[in-house]
Amino acid sequence: MVWTGGMPLGLFTGERTFTLTPTSDGSVTFAMREIYTGLLASLIGRSIPDLQPAFDEFALALKRKAEGRS
Repeated sequence: MVWTGGMPLGLFTGERTFTLTPTSDGSVTFAMREIYTGLLASLIGRSIPDLQPAFDEFALALKRKAEGRS
């Protein structure tokens, strides 16, 4: 699944990608990444806080939910 948003004319675009990949042992690997592009990406990107802790929390909550351990 991909979420995309940004500014007109491609000045700034943020794209968050969620990927589920089956593994050979029957489990599933979850990955989430965010990429910023456009002429203003370096300027705006510096003002965006570190989202890694929120991403980690989201992934852990998703894992618990998927495993029935809410």
